[in-house]
Amino acid sequence: MEIEFGVFKKAYQTLKGIVGPTPMIYNEWLSKQYGCEIYLKLENMLPIGSFKMRGATNKIASLTAAEKKQGVLAVSAGNHAQGVAWAANRFKVQATIIMPEGSPLTKIRNTEALGAKVVLQGQNIEECFQIAKEMMKKKKMIFVHPYHDPLVIAGQGTVGFEILDQLPEADFVFSSIGGGGLVTGIGQVLKGHKSKIKVIAGQASGCSTMVDSLNAGKILTSEKAETFADGIRVKNVNEDMFKSLSKVLDSSYSVDDEKMAWAILQLMEKARVIAEGAGALPLALFDQLYQKNPKKFKGKKIILVICGGNIDVNLLERIIDRGLIESKRKIRISIPISDRPGVLHQLTKIIKDVGANILQVVHDRDSSEAGITGTNVFFTLETKGEAHMNDLLKEMKKEFPKVKVIS
Repeated sequence: MEIEFGVFKKAYQTLKGIVGPTPMIYNEWLSKQYGCEIYLKLENMLPIGSFKMRGATNKIASLTAAEKKQGVLAVSAGNHAQGVAWAANRFKVQATIIMPEGSPLTKIRNTEALGAKVVLQGQNIEECFQIAKEMMKKKKMIFVHPYHDPLVIAGQGTVGFEILDQLPEADFVFSSIGGGGLVTGIGQVLKGHKSKIKVIAGQASGCSTMVDSLNAGKILTSEKAETFADGIRVKNVNEDMFKSLSKVLDSSYSVDDEKMAWAILQLMEKARVIAEGAGALPLALFDQLYQKNPKKFKGKKIILVICGGNIDVNLLERIIDRGLIESKRKIRISIPISDRPGVLHQLTKIIKDVGANILQVVHDRDSSEAGITGTNVFFTLETKGEAHMNDLLKEMKKEFPKVKVIS
């Protein structure tokens, strides 16, 4: 989707004093860890906790008085819903939002609290779009698309202007891809300014149709849409967005949910930042690429766009748990041992001497690995990380060679 640069400039002026600028903070912990300068662009600090209010505000601000009276309609699983609701409330426009039936309760409540009417219909976003089409046949409303709209993209692109204001000498910008509106907007603004900043983006591996299409050079289809990162769970590839992203992205990759969970935990501990899956993906992707080629990023200035922080609190404990497992700070091991007095004590002494912490012990005499005179012991342990885990296993294998990590 080709958008004239003047449209982006106008959006930047429209949003001044209404939305942003959001902070760009240098993170000392992550910078030391990777040997480069890591900056976090905190879109999660906006009133609705997401960049989505930029595009929605620019779109609704552009409506005529007559169009505002018609009201606006949107489809969203959460962040776009809140962005449209916030902007509609700001300009005193009635908003109706169609959300899938399984949408997080927190996002439903927040959308309603902003004055929007929420309609829960459909099992997924694709079904919601069909419902919206039918609804617009009966009642004339202005549709605010989450990404396939020049004014929405221009609004999201104001992040690019802020990057140029805050850190024009950056070397890389990492962002996530859902429908593609945010990174298309950022990329078009940076390219429009002839910036040398490279734009790298990622998508959840369980819902990576856009990235797969970009890397294949043609639009692909998939029925798979499996990721906890609901903000980027977009299954279908829009042709216009595909063409735009092909021009503005320097490279694109997929990232699995476990890596995103790890990144959420890293941002909480190293930056005191709460990010949702889509917001943590840039760090997960950066780490993924850094591990393969650290020289490419050493000494460089890296911007991670934390696009949102609206994480479902009901999932947070499980996500943190997966992050601990991914970083080997929480492990589960299985050890077949002789069922006689003192052996379990011998095991726990090794764990104590190495400095690991026992979270749970399960003693299973019925395990097929135990044999008639043995038992199988399952430990859930807390360690300092992968190196510490390896030290522990090395010591345990001296006395218990059949020890194995099961998760």
